[in-house]
Amino acid sequence: MSTNGKIKINLDSLKSRREWRRHKVKDGHNVYRILPPFGEASNGYPYRKWSVIWGLFDPESNRARPFASSLTSEKKCPVFEYVQELKKRAEQIKGQLQTSGASEEAIRERLSSLNKTISDLNPKNVYVYNAADQSGEVGLLELKSTAHNKIKTEMSQYITDYNQDPTSLNSNDDDSGVWFDIIRTGQGFKTEYDAKKMQTKVKKATGGFTFEDDRSPLPDSIVQNYENLAYDLSSIYQVKTYEELQEILEANMPSIIEVCPDADLTVEFTATAQTAAPVAKTAAASVRTATVASVTTKPAAKVAIRLDDEDDVVTTSTRSAAKTTVNLSLDDDFMSEADALLNS
Repeated sequence: MSTNGKIKINLDSLKSRREWRRHKVKDGHNVYRILPPFGEASNGYPYRKWSVIWGLFDPESNRARPFASSLTSEKKCPVFEYVQELKKRAEQIKGQLQTSGASEEAIRERLSSLNKTISDLNPKNVYVYNAADQSGEVGLLELKSTAHNKIKTEMSQYITDYNQDPTSLNSNDDDSGVWFDIIRTGQGFKTEYDAKKMQTKVKKATGGFTFEDDRSPLPDSIVQNYENLAYDLSSIYQVKTYEELQEILEANMPSIIEVCPDADLTVEFTATAQTAAPVAKTAAASVRTATVASVTTKPAAKVAIRLDDEDDVVTTSTRSAAKTTVNLSLDDDFMSEADALLNS
């Protein structure tokens, strides 16, 4: 199956009852083949960026669930704005405690509950790909900014080296995709990611060995049936409007304030150094993200995939059957402030 032809929308991937198959990046080496852009909403990108809020409960089901931030669709998000105000309060408390002569340890303990609330509510950037593992399973691969940027760098180099699409379903000499190794090390805030093209050891005719990019083929079942196996990446998370997220945040406020009284912005805070109350577990685990680095590539015309970050501000409405793409341009000052929060 050639990747040059237009790949059709997989209507089954839009059905809410379809089971999402997700690849988990585990400690150590994780080998995947990044698959081609899928569907018209992809706009030529093999990935889709989402800004996700993990620290809230769904008022309707009273169960924890992720929500897509409205930052990219409306340039504003009530949860993001609330986090900004909480960070200002944290700085005020810290300043007063420093003035009063409190120790760094005392300040850390006093702010532990508030800082955890900020971390839990802070929207997190993830980049979702269609990918195949070595067993032939097609699923969703979610990467943090660090791994995503390394993958893009490797893809750009591959295009430079071969003038071929690194996401191609084919494995011909003149048209082949490549396998990637995503390496995860460390735990918690010390987790680090790396990504490289897989290399295979090949014996040279003249003697000795050399290493070549692993362009070994995908299973025929993927190549021939990709349009039924791939996911529409614009449907992974449900898009909420600013007003809808505001209602969800307000419904969550009582439980947020119960865990962290400092999160109640309608009440004057007390900066007295004291041991913070035990913090209940929230729905989200804080994850570290890295500043998004732009990788601009100008490949030859035959390579059609896009690797610039224009898609970071493209969202596709999934609230109706019709597909509507909205192109936005977020101002630099706002996004710089957003990046600072997302990477705190």
